[in-house]
Amino acid sequence: MNDAEQRFAAREARRAFGGLLMSLPWCSWVNDPSKAADAEYKPLQLATAAACGLRVPRTAITNVPGDAVGLRDRLGDSVVYKTLSGASVPDGQRVSLVYTTPVTVADMADDRIALTAHQFQERMPKIRDVRATVVGRRVFAANILVADEDAGELLDWRADYTALRYEPVSLPESVESALLKMTDHLGLAFAAADFVVTADDTHYFVDLNPSGQWGWIEDATALPIADAIAALLTGEDQ
Repeated sequence: MNDAEQRFAAREARRAFGGLLMSLPWCSWVNDPSKAADAEYKPLQLATAAACGLRVPRTAITNVPGDAVGLRDRLGDSVVYKTLSGASVPDGQRVSLVYTTPVTVADMADDRIALTAHQFQERMPKIRDVRATVVGRRVFAANILVADEDAGELLDWRADYTALRYEPVSLPESVESALLKMTDHLGLAFAAADFVVTADDTHYFVDLNPSGQWGWIEDATALPIADAIAALLTGEDQ
């Protein structure tokens, strides 16, 4: 098959196989594909998080370069740009990665801002990151820390996994309760949620991945995430 025929065949196979699975009655999904797809939308995540009682950074989405000064006034002097979709940008055989990036008023006023939607967010003065993996009603949280404390803050920890160390941690009860309320609202049985934590121990929700990786966190911390997923799939956690 040529490229066009291969794409058509792949779409047909996906609809056939996916449609067959979606039509099966009384199945437990981890996660239901339609719920997971809806939960990928970052504005929905932030709005749901706030409605469920989680703290979220001040955020703006715009494609208007003329908004720059107003955004600085709204978001504060320290602002970051974050993608609304994934960090990877395929370009033929190459893949570029767009991490959380600090921006200035001049950056936000660049005419190229008009080309698409951009998400700008206040930069929180974090002292650590937390990855919270939700499996059913259980939450497995881990601090993500820079291994060399003298190296300073890593704005986006995904940019250098070799610089990180991990340790199990418990979320404040109010944060865990609000996170579970959020996953219930989104219809998710599994999610990987990211928080930044400030010096006063305030947890700010920044992101949720309904299909997030968890194996490396389990390897580093011995948190029993795999066992919890197995129990969820087999109904043993009921």
